[in-house]
Amino acid sequence: MANVEEVKAHVAASVDGAGRAVTGIQQITDQLDDALALLRMTAIGSFHPSVANAIAQLEQARTRLDEATQLTRAAMDAANNFRTVI
Repeated sequence: MANVEEVKAHVAASVDGAGRAVTGIQQITDQLDDALALLRMTAIGSFHPSVANAIAQLEQARTRLDEATQLTRAAMDAANNFRTVI
């Protein structure tokens, strides 16, 4: 059984890992934003359903990345709260 300090260290390591994941998600979000902007510029004047579908799919992916970031940050806060309690 781990002692309290070991548990705190493991929780801190988990929070650090989650923080790195958030950074990675933000980088992916930036790349997705670039791809979405390029597609929108390319599709100006086009009303083809395939382009509209592609834009909608990218926007949905962007929304889900935002949700993943929010959930990860909430988990980090909860883990940090736990760390202060023990």
